[in-house]
Amino acid sequence: MTTTVLHHDDYAQSRWKNGLGVTHTVDIAPEGADFDTFAWRVSMADVGEPTPFSPLPGVDRWLMPVAGSGFELTINGASYRPARGEVVRFSGDNDAAGGASGSGSRDLNLMVRRPHAAADLRTLAIAANASLDARTLAAHGGTMLAILLDGDAQVDGISLSRFDAVRLTENACETFETAAGCLLAIASLAGAAVSAELAG
Repeated sequence: MTTTVLHHDDYAQSRWKNGLGVTHTVDIAPEGADFDTFAWRVSMADVGEPTPFSPLPGVDRWLMPVAGSGFELTINGASYRPARGEVVRFSGDNDAAGGASGSGSRDLNLMVRRPHAAADLRTLAIAANASLDARTLAAHGGTMLAILLDGDAQVDGISLSRFDAVRLTENACETFETAAGCLLAIASLAGAAVSAELAG
């Protein structure tokens, strides 16, 4: 099996490492890892008032607002206001805080522990009445997550709801199809295999 559908209603919920917020884990490696043992982690967080981020030394981070009224991010004193679908990359070693610029914001987060994995986060728009071979997305020797941000999509007849995800690995043969068009967030993850000592 090279493809797995992950439904947003099933995402595990947990407190931030600093206890100041709540996150929903989309996917994590190795399976069963926590904040101290993951190689990579993809999650969503609903953010309100500005809140300090958990310090995560040795972790590279990507943040993408995906819904809500807007987001304000401060990294080592510098301010950023990424638009919906725009990515900000920063180190978990940095002093960071963030919050919604209005009533609330939902953010997609990718975290990768150095040097066990490498990654990237971007958006991909698929036009109406189009199909896309999953093999054009899955990274060689790694894993890719496609998260539905807007529109409609099916993967081999399985309909996706907003914020559902599809995990693809090398040699995935499934096809994405959309009638009205859709917007995906694509997390590409190389080096998904994790050493025994990291897995605990």
